[in-house]
Amino acid sequence: MGEVRGADGGKVPVMLSNCAGVQYYRPSRIANVGCGDIQWKGGKERGRQRTRTSPTRRLGAGSHRSPSKDRARSAPPNGNRSRSCSLERPWKGPGMSSRIVRMYIRGRPITMVAPIEGGEVKETAPPKKRLELDWVYGYNGSSCRANLHQLGSGEVVYFIAAVAVLYDTKEKAQRHYLGHTDDITCLAVHPDGVTVVSGQVGGHRRDIELPHYAKLDPYFSTPGRDNWYKSRVCIWDSRTLHTISVIGAGQLQFGPRAVSFSVRDGGSQLAIANENGGGTMLRLWDWKKKHVLAEAKATTDPLFLTVFNPTDNTQLVTAGKGHVTFWTLKKNGLLSRKNGIFGKLKPKYVECISFTQNGDVITGDSKGNILIFKKDSNQAGRSIIGAHKDGVTALYLRRDGTLISGGGDKKLVLWDLDLQKPLKIAKLPKKTGKVRSICVLDQGGSTVDSNIYVGTTGNCLCEGKIGGDFILTTQGHHSELLTVATHPSQPVFLTSDDLSHVILWNASLRQAVWRTLLKYPAHSADFYPDGKLIAVGSASGRLCVLGAMTGDVIFRRQQASEQLDCLKYSPNGEMLAVGSHENCIYVYTVHNNGRSYKKIGTLRGHSSYVTHLDWDVSSRFLQSTSGDYELLYWDVIGLRHVNHASSMSDVTWATQTCVFGYSVFGMWPEDADGTDINACAASNDRTMLASSDDFGKVNLYRYPCSTPMSPGQIYPGHSSHVTCVRFLYDDSYLLSTGGADSAVFQWRVVSKGAKLHKSARGQPSADDLGVSKLTFINDLLDDIVISGKNQENGSSALPHSPNNERNSTRTRQRNNTKNENQPSAHQPMTPILQTDDQALIDHIFAIN
Repeated sequence: MGEVRGADGGKVPVMLSNCAGVQYYRPSRIANVGCGDIQWKGGKERGRQRTRTSPTRRLGAGSHRSPSKDRARSAPPNGNRSRSCSLERPWKGPGMSSRIVRMYIRGRPITMVAPIEGGEVKETAPPKKRLELDWVYGYNGSSCRANLHQLGSGEVVYFIAAVAVLYDTKEKAQRHYLGHTDDITCLAVHPDGVTVVSGQVGGHRRDIELPHYAKLDPYFSTPGRDNWYKSRVCIWDSRTLHTISVIGAGQLQFGPRAVSFSVRDGGSQLAIANENGGGTMLRLWDWKKKHVLAEAKATTDPLFLTVFNPTDNTQLVTAGKGHVTFWTLKKNGLLSRKNGIFGKLKPKYVECISFTQNGDVITGDSKGNILIFKKDSNQAGRSIIGAHKDGVTALYLRRDGTLISGGGDKKLVLWDLDLQKPLKIAKLPKKTGKVRSICVLDQGGSTVDSNIYVGTTGNCLCEGKIGGDFILTTQGHHSELLTVATHPSQPVFLTSDDLSHVILWNASLRQAVWRTLLKYPAHSADFYPDGKLIAVGSASGRLCVLGAMTGDVIFRRQQASEQLDCLKYSPNGEMLAVGSHENCIYVYTVHNNGRSYKKIGTLRGHSSYVTHLDWDVSSRFLQSTSGDYELLYWDVIGLRHVNHASSMSDVTWATQTCVFGYSVFGMWPEDADGTDINACAASNDRTMLASSDDFGKVNLYRYPCSTPMSPGQIYPGHSSHVTCVRFLYDDSYLLSTGGADSAVFQWRVVSKGAKLHKSARGQPSADDLGVSKLTFINDLLDDIVISGKNQENGSSALPHSPNNERNSTRTRQRNNTKNENQPSAHQPMTPILQTDDQALIDHIFAIN
């Protein structure tokens, strides 16, 4: 009897038998349901079991016989026939591997082949590297209001998923508050410009995640964090990104809908409106003492906003569906109310609230009207009828007393002091959505020429000035994200959502390269090996091929009647495998550099829809997984199922995205459901394994991950199931996509103990890249010349990025020490800055 340490540091009993196999078990349960039950079996017993469970036997498909049945011996898995004659390491052929691993999920066995070498089960250490959240693409404007504010530091704060984003408008960099465990629903800033309050809905209780949260925020190490997973409101410091106080944990039921600090008394009070089973409750808190000052039932209808009157800390206003209510805090601790009277102008929704300098209330509604209520009156007085088409959705009163309104017509209007006529009008770019929130940057002087940030219902942020043009600062999806695919040689990746939007991103610039709208949602995607084309599988069963430069459709074909769940190009680019919801895999040959396709066969054998695919490095074999937890292997040349999984023991896979397999089974937690892990990806250097789960987490392990319940690192931020994870081509970043949170996260891969620094344009600093400022600037000079030459030659290559050192001419010269001072005649000549030009280097680095 021996022992192996589990992920929690405990010892798992191990029963050894003389080289025939190893069986893991627990005293209370042997070979029962759960990922902790793993059996090794070898020899004839294992071969007989595989024959009984083979898809060909199960389906009775005589045309798909195994190699052992039709006496046709397959070639060695690496495609090199001479290897089978090697005396040092002969290929064993079908059924000749010594060991397999069997994992059970919901009582169903999943058989995985241990490699011929290095297949011993041993303790797995945590990964040597860690993840740091670098950038979040998107903004939550689809379901929340008044969630874009300026901090005293000049940063703009907003939220998406479970992350509060602090955006530095000068350096174009982001910081992130990660003290929430599920969807953030509301946000407000204290009058001091430093303290922030944000509320969240309830999440999953998984105490295994607490130590990982504690690394991000000391609050999760305190005794008072028992209800850490429930609906609550967090008050936090925007400088340290640490939680100051937590209010309402376990008391706010379905979660807060609106929050607001008082202004007149220096922000000592906090108003929280939260949903319960019978409507919405309004509570006033002394947030420092965590004491409720007053409470009342606000409404049974949806409530969107609650705001303190900046001129009187005893008055606040709430608004929502068909109502605006004026509240007053009495000396006896009770809240009195007056419902707003609209007369003939009663709207369906009151969308936004603002205040004049003397305390009058301004509202904007779904009818497109702006109404003004005197401070001590609940009767609508002055009004601007038809201020915007499709409703007034945002209001902002500038320090000079002028009002900016935004509407469903995507327009921003600056009104005069008397609110009689518009002074200036600006319009947002197309396809950004309606105006949701407005933030005018206060630079300490006049706000006349200040930049304006606008959040939209399309989950985008725009920047500009009234009367001028607005540009997109941050783009995002506004529906469930389905897939992510990475470029083979550039810091570029593609995402798609359930509303048929497809976006190509540049990870170095943190910007969208292009955005296109397909006829059907794209459920899968992959780049052609040269990176110039992208294959996309849609929900309608249609296969499309897009140009990577423009997003134009080059090829389309209706392949199936159901969605195409996964697809992969072979490493040599000669074939394309497409996994369908019809339980089969379609195989195409690729011609004309990826512009034409011919179907050569269909691989049948799965008893459920195909979820993931991987090619081997020789472009001959496939491994695939399905919705009912099958792992099958295929010989694509012979268009047949490989009946004996042991024959694949020495195959090297070009990618590892299948969630089952000997090198990844350790990422499955004990007693996991088969849907708990949605996707995984091995790094290109095969040192890390990332997975995404149904609890909004990204997980990082050491690769191969071949120990039951291997130790790993958990990274929060998403508030919905994480649908996909992928590493960039150079493993510098990991990309993850959320489901219902519509967020794309870009994680920087760093060594443990490494300190990250801010840098120009929000890009990795020279220290993080391992290059100096001088090298960085010289690479930029090369890029300018290269891009100019490409334009002259009509080249269609993707734009070069400073992070992409592999394709940098200057980097190639730098690595070639023999020819460093002898540039090739066909390479563009660029001026080389020397170290004594330090002042010029610093200047160029700053402006870029």
